[in-house]
Amino acid sequence: MDTELVRTNKMWLSRLLRWSVLGICWTSYIFYRGCVIGQIKYDREKGKLIIQPRNIWTKRIALCLKIIAFSLNYFGIPYFSIAFILFLPMEISKTMFSAPKFFEILMSSVIVQLSIINSIRLCYWMSSLPWNRSFVGLVNDVIDITNLMESTVGPLYLEGIFLLILHTFQFGLTMLQIVGYSQMQFHIFSLYNLLLELFFNIFVVYQLLLLSWIATLNRFLKIYLQDRKQIKRQRLKVIKLFRLYSRISNVHTSIHVIWLPVIGMLFSDILLLVSSSAFIIRSIIFKHWITNVILDRKYWMAALGAQSSFLRILFIGLGNDQLALLQCFIRLQLLVIDLCYSTHDQQDQNFVWDVKTLQICFDLQLRVQPIRNRIMSVHQECGCPFVLDFFFCILINALCCAQYGMSFKVHSLIFSDVIS
Repeated sequence: MDTELVRTNKMWLSRLLRWSVLGICWTSYIFYRGCVIGQIKYDREKGKLIIQPRNIWTKRIALCLKIIAFSLNYFGIPYFSIAFILFLPMEISKTMFSAPKFFEILMSSVIVQLSIINSIRLCYWMSSLPWNRSFVGLVNDVIDITNLMESTVGPLYLEGIFLLILHTFQFGLTMLQIVGYSQMQFHIFSLYNLLLELFFNIFVVYQLLLLSWIATLNRFLKIYLQDRKQIKRQRLKVIKLFRLYSRISNVHTSIHVIWLPVIGMLFSDILLLVSSSAFIIRSIIFKHWITNVILDRKYWMAALGAQSSFLRILFIGLGNDQLALLQCFIRLQLLVIDLCYSTHDQQDQNFVWDVKTLQICFDLQLRVQPIRNRIMSVHQECGCPFVLDFFFCILINALCCAQYGMSFKVHSLIFSDVIS
C-alpha cells in the first residue's frame, strides 16, 4: 500500500513537472511569435527549435501595427519630457538643486531611462540573429539532455515545488504591475516588464529541469548503492550518467554566458522597487489606503506588482541553495561508492577503473566548476544570504525615501500625482 502511494506521488510530481514546463514554454512561445520578434520557430516533426526567417511583409505589417498602437497611447511623451527636464541648461539646474523637488525628478528620470535602455537591449537580443542561434542551440541541448535522462533512468520528477508556487505568485504580481502601469499611461514600464518576464520564464523552466536532473542523478546513485548485485546494465548507466553530468555542466556554463547580461537588469529594478515600497510606506502612514477617493486602485496595482522584482531574486537564491544541497548529496554518495570499490574484488577491473577515473573527474568538476546560479559575474553567486542583504537594502532605502518625502513634502516619485 505504501509502495503504491509513493508511486502515485511520483507520477503526480512527474506530470506536474511536465505540465508546468510545457505551460510556461508555450505561453512564452505564443507571445514571442505573436509579437513577430526574432526568427525562432518550433519544429513539431523534429521536436526542436529552428531558425526560420520571417516573411518580410509580415514584419512590415507588424511594425506598422506596433507604431500605431504606441502612438494611440501617447507612447514616449511623458518620458522624453522628463529627459528634457533632466538636461536643462546649467543655470536652471543649479536652481533645481536647492529644491527637494529635484530629487523626485532625478530619480524618476533615472528609472525611466533605465527602463527604456533595458527594453531596447531586450528587443535587440530577441531580434539578433547570433543571439537567436545561440539560444536555439542551448534549448535543443536542454531537450536532448532531458530525453537522454528519461531514457536512461525513467521519468523526471518536480524538485522544489515551492519554487513553482513562488514563480506562479511572481507571475501574478507581474501581470498586476503591467495592468497598473498601463492604466497610469506608463507604457514603457509595461513593455519592459513584459519582455523581462519572457526572458525570466525561460530561466524558470531551465531551473526546474536542472534541479530535476541533479535530483534524478542522486536517486539513481542511491538505488545503485542499495543494490548489492549491481548488474551490468546498472553499471553501464553509472558511466553514462557521469558523462551526462559533464554535458550538463557545459550547457550550464553556456547558458550563463547569455543569462548574465539579463540578470543585471533584475538588479537595476531596485530603484523602481524602492520607489514603490516608499509609496506603500507613505500610504500606510497617512492611511491613504483606507479610502479609494484619495488613492486610485491603479497606483496600488502598480506598487504591489513591482514587488515581483524581489521575488525574481528570491527565486534565483532559493534555486541556488537547492542546487548546492543536491550537489552535496552527490559528493557524499561518490564517497560511499569510492569506499565500496576499495574492497571490490578483481573480477571487473576494467569497469572499476573506468568508474574510478570518471569519479575523480566528476569530483574535480564539482569542486572546480560547480553548477551554480551566477549573478553579475562568474565570481558571484546568489543564495539566501545575498537575498536577505538585497531585501534589507531595499527596505532601508525605501524608509529613507519615505522619510525624505514626508520631511520636505516631496511626492513619491512616479506616483507624484496621488499623494499630496
